[in-house]
Amino acid sequence: MKKTFATLAVLLVLAALAGGGFYLFKDRLPGLFPPPQPEPPAPVPAETPAPLELQPPVLSGETETPPAPAGSPAAAGSLATLVAMERTVKAKRASDLSWEDAQQPMPLNENDAVRTFDKSSATISFGPDDLLEVDQNSLVIIKPRPQGSGDSEISLALLSADFLDGLASKPAPEQARAIQAAASSRQVTIKSLPGARRPGEKTRVAVRTLPDQSTSVAALSGSLTISGPKGKEVTLKEKMVTKITDAGVLTPRLLPASPEPFFPDDGAIYGFQRKAPRVELKWRAAERARSYRLVVATDAQFKRIFADEKVETTSLPVRIQQPGTYYWRVRAQDAEGFAGPYSPVRSVRADFDDTPPVLTILSPPEMFVAPAPSVEIKGKTERDAKVKVNGQKAAVGADGTFSLPLTLKEGVNLVTIEVIDAAGNSEYGKRLITYKGSKRATAAITGN
Repeated sequence: MKKTFATLAVLLVLAALAGGGFYLFKDRLPGLFPPPQPEPPAPVPAETPAPLELQPPVLSGETETPPAPAGSPAAAGSLATLVAMERTVKAKRASDLSWEDAQQPMPLNENDAVRTFDKSSATISFGPDDLLEVDQNSLVIIKPRPQGSGDSEISLALLSADFLDGLASKPAPEQARAIQAAASSRQVTIKSLPGARRPGEKTRVAVRTLPDQSTSVAALSGSLTISGPKGKEVTLKEKMVTKITDAGVLTPRLLPASPEPFFPDDGAIYGFQRKAPRVELKWRAAERARSYRLVVATDAQFKRIFADEKVETTSLPVRIQQPGTYYWRVRAQDAEGFAGPYSPVRSVRADFDDTPPVLTILSPPEMFVAPAPSVEIKGKTERDAKVKVNGQKAAVGADGTFSLPLTLKEGVNLVTIEVIDAAGNSEYGKRLITYKGSKRATAAITGN
């Protein structure tokens, strides 16, 4: 019996050990390890949202309405549109305190301001037929049209850039108040006269503030009336200018005439290889001119300025550094700084040229026997080329022909002709000329 109980006890112990090993194998021995958590389901990839289309940024205070194309009437709802500019031009909305780079085109509303800097300009459209050209170093503030006036009436305040520079150290709110106060005493009204311009032509008005803080207003095309801040009204005929000062609007006077470019020909081509071409730009003197402003650009709209010079002569040499087309124009200024209209635009082109110039030796012929101790060398080449005969310069005519008398020595003479074109390319020619001396030449002629 005891053996039976012992046997059963052994069997129970073995059964317990076997069950514990099973649980250990399954990593969950009862009372020692918590039951395993079920594995989370695999995440379902989320759909990528479509990218948002962001609207392009606009100038502070500017409406998001697409601007009117350049040269078109003022955008709907605005008083004017900035349609063109050269170099540095800033703009300030009436609701803003800071100046920002002007955009082209750009709608302008009441009390918006446009400022030009040194050698810069801006063109503002006030309707389908009226253009205002703002010269360098000027400040224009757009004002509402008087009640009952038509679209042909322009109202604005004209301030000098020097006035604004004097406010640079003041806080922005104080600057804004000072500008508005000054604008109220500098407001002018410009109205084009009906029937004064040619069919299809716009009325073009040019304004410029002068160093003494006065302002000039000129009628470049069409005629107009100007009302100053003190109510005085004057009539400006085409090509006339007046000055607006603290005393009022002064008596109009004629603008300097427009210069007439005549050299080089429009579209002239200059070649270059090692040496950059030097182009002499020339124009005829204009009436009432004291000096001239010449502007050269690499684009027809004069946005990329290559040269901008003030001269007192009627020509200026320009060294062209790169191949391409260059555009130039010139305007006259009188003794008081009033500037007339620009001349018509002309262009010159610089092309890379590595082709030697053409050289033709017209006389004497090859292996020439000279009867006298001198001979005339004649030839033809390009018009702008330089010619040397045995080191002596020979003049080249407008048709490219040249000639040079040359003294011979007795015996065989080697004559070398060198031609260099405007691009620096060269060409050479030679002649062997025999001179037998005076006695032998006489004998050969007489047959003795």
